[in-house]
Amino acid sequence: MSLWLCLHFPRIPLECLSHRQEHPAIVIERQRVTVANDVALAAGVKPEQSSATVRALVDSPDLQIFERNHAQEARALAQLECWAYSITPTLERWQETGLQLEIGRCLKLHGGLEKLLGDVQAYLLQRGFTAKAGLAPNRLAAELLGYWEDDPLMGVYQDLRQRMTDIPLTLLHKALGGEFSDALASLGKAGIGTLGELIEMPSSALGRRCGPTFQNWIGKVIASHDTAARDFQPPHHFHDRLWFGFEIRNQVELHPAMQKLLQALTRFSRTAQHQPSHIEWQMLRLHGNTEAFEVRSSEAHDDPELWFELSRLNLEQRTLGADIEGLALHVHQFHSRQAAVSDLFGDTHNREPLHSLVDRLRSRLGLQAVNTIALREAHLPEYSQYLSQDTVSLQLPLTGQAQRPFWLFSEPHPVRLENNVLHWNGPLVLLLGPERLEDNWWQQPASRDYYVAQTAAGQPIWLFQDRYSKQWYVQGILP
Repeated sequence: MSLWLCLHFPRIPLECLSHRQEHPAIVIERQRVTVANDVALAAGVKPEQSSATVRALVDSPDLQIFERNHAQEARALAQLECWAYSITPTLERWQETGLQLEIGRCLKLHGGLEKLLGDVQAYLLQRGFTAKAGLAPNRLAAELLGYWEDDPLMGVYQDLRQRMTDIPLTLLHKALGGEFSDALASLGKAGIGTLGELIEMPSSALGRRCGPTFQNWIGKVIASHDTAARDFQPPHHFHDRLWFGFEIRNQVELHPAMQKLLQALTRFSRTAQHQPSHIEWQMLRLHGNTEAFEVRSSEAHDDPELWFELSRLNLEQRTLGADIEGLALHVHQFHSRQAAVSDLFGDTHNREPLHSLVDRLRSRLGLQAVNTIALREAHLPEYSQYLSQDTVSLQLPLTGQAQRPFWLFSEPHPVRLENNVLHWNGPLVLLLGPERLEDNWWQQPASRDYYVAQTAAGQPIWLFQDRYSKQWYVQGILP
């Protein structure tokens, strides 16, 4: 069943700029009112009034006047698209201030139509967006019914023509934004005032009076099916935010907002089959700079509980600034989702992943608290290993290195040679070797013969003889 949900956001020019509802606020474009909030409307403000008229009507120092910001509106719609993608992959931006979602194929997934609409309403209310919703088998009808019906569930299972019978043609002027104005004016002069009367007109008479383009548009309005050209392609980044409507006093007050934003990130990540390895939090002010901090993970994942724990630990190390009234979550880059591989009979599910412990230590103590051993291409052992703070270390083949220790001494320990017997914590017995390593010929040449030896206590060690100085040194201990 084709079923489209049209979400029109008539106040998005204001809602993407102002987040307080207790003061009068308007958006102007070319010095004319485009959108006003309820407080301003109650004071007599109307669309198309001049800013001077508004100031005369609203005699209040709290009046907020914003210049329309189309770029900010586009960012808000992009945020809404990412959220809508967690509902259905078939969606598109509509008429610059709305979205169209094909939900007929995903009703069972979301627990039915009523449950889905309830979730949509709760999300938009949480984010401070006001939407007019319409449901119909095609996009054009969904938009019209969104303007006409107060409740999108009112007649969704009724015949489409019956639902649209009483829609006045004046509403078409609003929905079409001036398109077909001549055709609609001609119909008005002929005494046709509703969409039902228009639909009942013979197609030949409608074509002669209004032209084939308008006739084709009417056919699409009453169609029982509609398809999108292609599915929505999610971006490789994520952005979402919440405004509180009041100033945050302590860090604990941020926790519920963090959890909600992380849940939204998880829905998007799992739908798009992406996983983040680091996220960025921004604490927002109505006026002034934002405060940002990053939270990193040693492995990419989409676990909201783990991200919340790391974020909370990181937040505890910071001082909360004044005038914080909102919170935003950014992910600038995703990694492809990796399929988890586990042993059916193992107990790995009972053990905490090592990267979780590492991430918690780094969040509490800093990135320098935990390092990993990384490898680089070098013949001399002391140059082939180094400590790294990076999440992913350079992985090199270890072929031929099975008899080498994983952990080396920071400085080689000298070995005594007495009566042709090597001594280091007692006499040593050579077991394997030699393995000759030469390098650094362009600066200070090095040539060494490496051996595996055993101490008197039975501990295997790794040592070498410098071929130039004839001195012996222990460089590491073998397991």
